[in-house]
This record gives sequence, C-alpha cells and structure tokens, in this order.
Amino acid sequence: MNFDLEELAAIIEQLDQTEFTDFRFEHGDLRLHVSRGGSGAGIEPFAAPAAPPAPAPAPEPASAPATPAAAPDAASAPGTGLDPQNLPEGYAAVTAPMLGSFYSAPKPGSAPFVRVGDAVAADTTLCIIEVMKLMNSVPAGVSGEVAAVFLQDGELAEFGQPLFAVKVSA
Repeated sequence: MNFDLEELAAIIEQLDQTEFTDFRFEHGDLRLHVSRGGSGAGIEPFAAPAAPPAPAPAPEPASAPATPAAAPDAASAPGTGLDPQNLPEGYAAVTAPMLGSFYSAPKPGSAPFVRVGDAVAADTTLCIIEVMKLMNSVPAGVSGEVAAVFLQDGELAEFGQPLFAVKVSA
C-alpha cells in the first residue's frame, strides 16, 4: 500500500484531534514521526551551526554599475542590522521547524502575532508555517524581546532557516 500526501495529511488531521504526545508510523520506505508538547522545538542557539547557504543570486550584466551602498543587505532583517546566521551573544534564532509558507498573522488582514520590540515568553506563538494546508504554530522557545523578523508573509521557509531573532532576557 502506497500513501500519497492527501492520506498523510488526513492522518495528521486525525492526530490533531487526539491527546497524543508522540506518534511514529512506518510502512515500507515511509517513516512518519509526529510529536507535540516538546520544549525548544525549532530553537537554534546563536552558536549553533549555520543553516545551508541560500543559492547565489544570478549575476548582473557586465554593463550594470556596481552600487553596493544602495543595495539592501539581503542577509539581515530590514532596519535591524542583525545577520540571521551570525547573531551576537545574548540573542537566539527561532528557526523553521519544517519547510513551508511563513505567515506572521493568524489570518490575512489581521494583526501579526508579534512585532519587533514585543516581549515574548517561551510559549508565545511567533508565526505560522503552512504545510499542505495544515497550519503549524511556531513558539518562541525562549523568553525575551523580538529583535528581528527575517521573512515576509507568504515567503517559503526552509527547514532550519532563521525566522526571528529574540534578545534573550536574563
């Protein structure tokens, strides 16, 4: 028996309606592991190894003048100067626990879960990652202040990619 993505989504939906904490399923080459209630899922301390580098941008035509001062730094969050791959001491990167679409608000047109400068607790929801029409909330995992948001609504979040920088409270 082969499983397609719709059948896997149906299994996950059924699990969401139960009180499980850990579920493992194996069938042939298919292995599914779903857990909930863990602490620190998706949290990467600032000293952890960096995520794989993003693909290099396409080279510009030779006739275009180089203007590095005018080009925004794609590696840092706008206006923060924080590099998601090299956060200073005292900051934690909240990373994507899975591949999917990033959403900063519970529904289109509503206020975002958090903004830069907001105080957060470890269990505060920062965003949603959508995978196959299933919405997965991403908790802060640490207490502190949101220092940067690295993605825009609708952008693809890669597994392990930094989504937020949180200045950890003492």
